[in-house]
Amino acid sequence: MRGFRAKDSDRDRFVELIEAAYVDGQLGAVDRDLRVSRALSAETLDELQTLTRDLQPPPGGVPAVATRTAVHPGRLLGVLLLLGAVVAVLGIGVAALVLLADVDTGSDTSPSVAVESGQAEPVPQQQAGAEPSFEMTPAGVRGFVRAYEGQFGTREAFEVGFFPARVGVQVPVRGSRPRMERWTWDGEWRQDTEAGAVAGPLGLVDVGAIDVRRLFANITTARRTLEVEDGRFTHALLVRWGGDPVELNIYVSNDFKETGYLSTTPSGRVVRSVPYGG
Repeated sequence: MRGFRAKDSDRDRFVELIEAAYVDGQLGAVDRDLRVSRALSAETLDELQTLTRDLQPPPGGVPAVATRTAVHPGRLLGVLLLLGAVVAVLGIGVAALVLLADVDTGSDTSPSVAVESGQAEPVPQQQAGAEPSFEMTPAGVRGFVRAYEGQFGTREAFEVGFFPARVGVQVPVRGSRPRMERWTWDGEWRQDTEAGAVAGPLGLVDVGAIDVRRLFANITTARRTLEVEDGRFTHALLVRWGGDPVELNIYVSNDFKETGYLSTTPSGRVVRSVPYGG
């Protein structure tokens, strides 16, 4: 594993393992935040492994992360030939069973199979997949960016709000005047308003310009430094006011409505910190 460069998907899996260990009681909040921050900025798989080497995978929780190993070409060819032979034998066996079933039951196009009682049992239908959903995770944010560009054919927006379970967007509408529609992404697209005037003197922002790793590292920093007791991430707002630079503002709050925010660039550079009471 040493020397392999870490991919974003690798970082996401190790962050999930750290979060699961925190829920399982293996880590305190400060240790969890520190490990998550380091995982999101890790460059190699060895760094990620070091962060989680002392953690026990919770029962039924996050699966073990697969490592990458080199396979000798000759050994790989042998495995593929063996698999091909097994598939061929299984194919012949399945074909024979189908012919026997037709003879025994006399069925032709009926979607059923023979059982020991001699009665026909309907073939189970494929279960529908899980309902699409959004979570404020690195993978969730990247998935939103892909979905946005696929839905609207652009990465530009007037305003983007990232919340724990959804994303709200002001989507530009083509025309001679600046107009927008409000849409929500929670794993599926939902249009909330018809086209109307842009709310506020907003300029266009690029949703694809967000450095996702730095965003989540800054969320950890905001929770730790903004003096909001038991602060939780509430939302992040990607916005541009008039001709000002684009801002990505990260807000944390608690049950007492005490709030602070960290203002950064889309690339993750911290511009200012506004703690509670500041």
